[in-house]
Amino acid sequence: MNSVENLPPPPPPVSQEADDGAPAAARETGPQRFQRGQDQPAQRQSVRQAIGAGFALLVLVVGIPVGLLVLAGPPPVPTSWPTREDLTATIGTEQLIGVLLWIVWLAWLQFTFCVLVEARSAVRGIGLPSRVPMSGVSQRLARTLVGTVLLAATAVGQANAAAAPTLDDTHAAAGKSVASATAAFDATVTASVQESEQESGSSQSSTPSDEAIYRLGDTVLDPEEGKDLVGRKVYIVQPPEGRYHDNLWDIAERTLGDGRRYQEIFELNKDRTQPDGNQLSLARLIYPDWLLILPDDATGVDTVTVEEPEIDEEDEADGDASGGGADAGSDVTGEADGDSAGDAGTDADTDKAGDTGAAGSDGTQESEGSSFGGTSRASGDEAETSALGQNPYRELAVGGLLAAGLLAAIETVRRRRRLPAPGGDKLEAEVALRIGADPDRARWLDYALRTLARGCRSQGMSLPAVYAAFVDNSTVELLVAPPQPDAPEPWVADDAGQRWRLERTAVVGDQTEPGDVPAPYPGLVSLGRDDDRDVLVDLEAAGGPISVVGDPGTAFEVVTAVAVELATNQWSDRLRVTAAGLPDELTVLDSARLRAVAEASEVLPELSARQGDGFGPDVLSGRLKPGGGGAWMPEYLVLGTEPEDEIVDELTALTSSASRAPLGVVCAGNVPGARWQLSVDSAGNLELPALGLSLQANQLSWSSIEALAGLMEPERWGGGDPPPVLHEAWLPEARPEVPDPGRSLDVAHLATAPVRVFVLGPVEVQAPNTIDDERKALATEIVVHLALHPDGVHPTVLAGAIWPRGVTAAVREATFERVREWLGTDPDGSPYLLMTADGHLRLSDDVVLDWDVVCSLLERSRAANTTDEEIDLLRQALRVARGPVIAERPTGRYAWIARVRLERVAADVLIDAAHRLSVLCGDRGDPGTAAAAARAGLRVRPGEQVLWRDLLQAQYAADGIAGVTAAAEEMSTTLTEIGVPDIEPETGALLDELMPGSGDHSGIHRRDSA
Repeated sequence: MNSVENLPPPPPPVSQEADDGAPAAARETGPQRFQRGQDQPAQRQSVRQAIGAGFALLVLVVGIPVGLLVLAGPPPVPTSWPTREDLTATIGTEQLIGVLLWIVWLAWLQFTFCVLVEARSAVRGIGLPSRVPMSGVSQRLARTLVGTVLLAATAVGQANAAAAPTLDDTHAAAGKSVASATAAFDATVTASVQESEQESGSSQSSTPSDEAIYRLGDTVLDPEEGKDLVGRKVYIVQPPEGRYHDNLWDIAERTLGDGRRYQEIFELNKDRTQPDGNQLSLARLIYPDWLLILPDDATGVDTVTVEEPEIDEEDEADGDASGGGADAGSDVTGEADGDSAGDAGTDADTDKAGDTGAAGSDGTQESEGSSFGGTSRASGDEAETSALGQNPYRELAVGGLLAAGLLAAIETVRRRRRLPAPGGDKLEAEVALRIGADPDRARWLDYALRTLARGCRSQGMSLPAVYAAFVDNSTVELLVAPPQPDAPEPWVADDAGQRWRLERTAVVGDQTEPGDVPAPYPGLVSLGRDDDRDVLVDLEAAGGPISVVGDPGTAFEVVTAVAVELATNQWSDRLRVTAAGLPDELTVLDSARLRAVAEASEVLPELSARQGDGFGPDVLSGRLKPGGGGAWMPEYLVLGTEPEDEIVDELTALTSSASRAPLGVVCAGNVPGARWQLSVDSAGNLELPALGLSLQANQLSWSSIEALAGLMEPERWGGGDPPPVLHEAWLPEARPEVPDPGRSLDVAHLATAPVRVFVLGPVEVQAPNTIDDERKALATEIVVHLALHPDGVHPTVLAGAIWPRGVTAAVREATFERVREWLGTDPDGSPYLLMTADGHLRLSDDVVLDWDVVCSLLERSRAANTTDEEIDLLRQALRVARGPVIAERPTGRYAWIARVRLERVAADVLIDAAHRLSVLCGDRGDPGTAAAAARAGLRVRPGEQVLWRDLLQAQYAADGIAGVTAAAEEMSTTLTEIGVPDIEPETGALLDELMPGSGDHSGIHRRDSA
């Protein structure tokens, strides 16, 4: 039976110094430390000012119109149009008084309107009030009077709230303050302060350690600030959106249900030093990122919590032995697999939790249960304690195009050969790459550029002289000089040909790379991002050296990023990058595209010789000719140090030509006569004045390069666990261990489960209820994460995995609730998404994961009593496994999967199962099932040549030489597509055996067995 391929159903704190001669006083906590009681003379003065201002307002707003009406009556109102006699008559006393009355009434109306504007602004705390036209003096007077009244009233309320040193006395003061309407409102303010003080006092009963972490939702607070906010509900002031600014009135309205309670928030935070060093003194003036304490009954805001690191004795010993202990928030979960495109795995036993040997020199520990060696999935609480902000390689997560190229390079290496499992900092580097990589945008840019070249070629047009480009998910925009007004469709030329633009919506059909067109602009390299657009410049367009000045360390990291992207990006080909004075670890990249030298002087003679041979009249036109892409292979020289004067002269001579040349030079440091000079500061803000560009630069630090080298060549640069060896003679002790699924499952359990989760192949969750299509991808990721952490995950930890760049608590909780509704409930009404007693989220046992079913079947196959039983169980397992783990994933999603280590383990055991089934069926004379088994394994890892050999043998047994020839051609095509340059000696020997004397049938190079 050959039905293996069938699918189953489906800023810094303020320092506080104590007297050296005496012990430091206990630091005040709670709102009382923010309240400054006024002395009695100052308080009486404030009251007099408020009474005076209130009386003035009463006279001006009420007294004036009453007096006018009593003394002069209403202003005269004309009842008809004036006649000629009226206009030419002498003005008498009556007319003069009438005009004056109208002037006074209009002035009163203007002032009253200003009072209303100022009062609304002050009461609601909405910032500076609107300016009333032609009312400068009136509005200033109104502002002074209104402000005096309200500020004085605030001072009285504040003094009442903080007059007594004890909470009991404060309660008494609050009780006496309810003698008037105003005092009644102040009493509400005071009561909320008292309740908050009580909670603050209890929360401070135990002193956290110096290592404690203070969290506000997903935000980690400064320890000095966090100590005083533990147990308090705190709101983070949001940045402005357009013309709207966050304000106390709206905050109170959203969190307390009544905007008038803004004064309670004001009282709790007045005079408290904020993270930026400022203080709240006026209710109308608050700034983004301020931390505002809210009353206890506030809703929709987080409470500040404190977390103490839990390190048991064994972990402490391991940490000391490894030289440093566990790094908080770094590599706390098992080692990465990273096998999204078919890398080999390690023996599951080699990655036990807390094994410092596995961590190696990284000095990090892994949490128990994170390995697939002893358990099937990661333990929930520790699997995702590090968010992007704590990742030591955060720079890798912000360079979308750079990260995409690097991730593709790593996956290419893993397809070609088996690598040890990464661990420690290398694992975090891979997670950061997965978060930041934007392969879809890289493919879109590549498609757009090659489509442009094909359009120009077909219409007999020359390529535009591009010097810079902007790309986002929907548009590619090229800056052209000199202008070229005509563009081939679907490209559009704007600004008289100075900008060429391609909209994604204008593309008809499949957006696949036109394979017959060489890269038209191989020197186009991204410098960073401006908002959400990647900014690229063409090194060839500079017509001379490009220097990167400013902070020396950052400049070095910028040029390193330039070199690496040139060597790995998708839209460049047939080029060579020479890295001089850059990290030696860059040699792990494709040697056909990048070479490393110690000094630039080593390659200058070669470049000078190429220039002497001539590049032709027009490099761009040459690239459009058939075979023109390889006529003049572009050379780009990237220098990590400032070159000497003699070298500068030679570089300038090389790159300065009358026409565009396939040469580019980028140097870190000042280069006299540089055509373009980029300036970058220590924060990574890069400016290119010559082109009017300002952006956040791509950077690659020494540590990032070392981690990337460890991912690509771990044997040379990072060590690691050796991968398992697959033997042709299948010895039981040599086979990869099957993870324990925790329970016995079969295909029937998966077919009948109310909620089914599929991760082997395209990810899918089948649930009884429905969810909006635009929310389904996010909800699916949450369910998959929970399915792979059966012990449960804390909501904050889960949010750190799903939203590594951060998310508000409100969005987080709303999303989790939608997922709960989507999964539904069992017949007893219990939800399939549960909240455990310790506050963790987990899936019900009724939810079935396809990976668990596969593990259960494979585990039973190892203990089968007969060959027929083993074959049947292996066949069932391979039917369930539809492909590699999460074969199709959106950009930026499932970055956490690297920590779970599922991809590598799943690939290893599935390849083992496929090979075993193929061998068994082949020995029993069933080549059809043997071939189907091999193909099932190749769906998981298409570069695994042991399976190709199985397929060759099965095809030979079924169809003879013709079958072998077809399988060999299929293998050649597949290996070439995934970047495998040669076949293994064993594969070549098998081809010679099956087709003796027929030569190299693979169409690719054979690897020397030596």
